[in-house]
Amino acid sequence: MGKTIEILPETADSVLCLRFSGIITAEDFINEHEKPLLQIIEKYGHYSMYIDYSPAFIKWSPEAADLSFKCITACGPKVRRCAYVNPPQERLLMMKLLNPITTNADVRYFNNGEQQIALDWIRGP
Repeated sequence: MGKTIEILPETADSVLCLRFSGIITAEDFINEHEKPLLQIIEKYGHYSMYIDYSPAFIKWSPEAADLSFKCITACGPKVRRCAYVNPPQERLLMMKLLNPITTNADVRYFNNGEQQIALDWIRGP
């Protein structure tokens, strides 16, 4: 089984760029999402995140979803920008519910096919 979270080559400086596919596992979340994110925060004190939900994305495993919620509550105050491409409806609802934690963030949602627009925005001034 391949990785369910891929760190994209566009990741640079304080911007973490990821692609989600399949059923997100706790192991992939820890290794490909949480650890790199914490390294960025340690180095820069803040971060921006680009997440592309590929057409092959199915869902989050319960363990990975729990870890994601904990990560958002811990790291949310450090976020500057978040770009979500093709997010599932349940993820949109969760992000809106967690909006008070990420009040410093500029969060935008993009449709499938708008990956370059989202990448340009996440890297912008």
